Amino acid sequence: MGYRSFRVKILLRVIMLGLAIGGFTYFIQLSEYYFTCIALLILITILAIELIHFIEKGYRQLNSMLQSVKEKDFNTSFNEAASGEIFTDLARLLNELTTSYRETRIEKEAHYQFLNHIVDQVAQAMVCFDEQGKVLLSNLASRKMLGQLKIEHITDFSYLDTTLPEQLTELGSGQQKVISFTHQGELLRYSVTCSSIRLLNKQSKLIVMYDISQPLREQEIESYRKLVRVLTHEIMNSVTPILSLSETMNETLLLPDNSPRPLSDLTPQESLDIADGYKAIEIRSRSLMRFVNDFRSLTKLPKPNLISIDIEKLAEPIITLLKPILNAKGINFCMIIGKSARTVYADKDLLEQVVINLIKNSIDALEGAKQPEICIETKATGNNMVVAISDNGSGISPDNIENIFVPFFSTKAQGSGIGLSLSQQIMKLHNGSISFKSNKGNGTTFFLNFPNPNS
Repeated sequence: MGYRSFRVKILLRVIMLGLAIGGFTYFIQLSEYYFTCIALLILITILAIELIHFIEKGYRQLNSMLQSVKEKDFNTSFNEAASGEIFTDLARLLNELTTSYRETRIEKEAHYQFLNHIVDQVAQAMVCFDEQGKVLLSNLASRKMLGQLKIEHITDFSYLDTTLPEQLTELGSGQQKVISFTHQGELLRYSVTCSSIRLLNKQSKLIVMYDISQPLREQEIESYRKLVRVLTHEIMNSVTPILSLSETMNETLLLPDNSPRPLSDLTPQESLDIADGYKAIEIRSRSLMRFVNDFRSLTKLPKPNLISIDIEKLAEPIITLLKPILNAKGINFCMIIGKSARTVYADKDLLEQVVINLIKNSIDALEGAKQPEICIETKATGNNMVVAISDNGSGISPDNIENIFVPFFSTKAQGSGIGLSLSQQIMKLHNGSISFKSNKGNGTTFFLNFPNPNS
């Protein structure tokens, strides 16, 4: 109906314009109708202008709406024409579109603010930047890290360290790395992970930085405390009896004025006591020397010579070596080798030392166990090759679990306490790890985790 009315109105205006032009053409040939021609010319001009204005009215509204979309200004409204006018529907449609765009923009802005609020609650520093280094998103933790209200470019991280922007840019998707640097005299360590995302047809990187400096410092301090506690205990165990024996021997060998007592004055029993005292001092001194050498062995491990090692072939001579002990204690031994986990890349001598330490610990744990058994099992899990050594012994007491890797900590009367610490150091040299699972009374399993060379 509106378009039909639009066509009729245009047709009427064209007819009126045509009549005016025809009249002007007729009267201009008659010299006595000079003023009539002027009036008709003015009328033609008015009709032409009005026709153009009428046709362009809808275009102007549409253009205004498109301009507001371009400038993201959705506060524009269009006056609907009076009832029956052709542009009523157009104005209403444009107003509806403008309202829809306004509501969509408000909704997106609300979502953006909500996202920013959520991201700001994350304790880790987060920053997203494009291939040119322009920062698209940064959370409160990252801004606090730099002491800035807004992060514009990844180069802003040079405030912390001049090499940091380059290190962050070079990170690949899915890569994790520990970055260390000194800022204002303080050593900082961050665990950094990188994810690749695509926004608005632009490839971007999302970097998450977790400050591990304080946790590491606390862990190191606690480790030092445990180590010093154990060292003090071991040293005092040797020094105290040596000091006591020395005082007793001095009382026997010195006169009240601290002058030497003639040896001829010593009774046979005193001579025997002095000899026994010197022997005890020698034993304790050698024990202390052995303790120091054990400590040195933890800090002077050789660099591993990595080769492909068949676990079954590695274990066979070890079991042969320990077979008399296993048979004497009635311990059954089993080996389960996974089809895809027969070999690991390791140093043969160092790995043998780890396996021997763990099997000996299992033998001690099986004291008094019914149907004692030790088993070696290999399997591939994800990016790791795992060698598991398990027993069905007494397990590890919950009170000792957190201390078993502490150097010189031992639950055995004659134990040196370096076996598991040494094994842990050896696994670190292989870029692997050692872990365990134990329940009091239900046995223990130690897991040697090696990087899988095929992953």
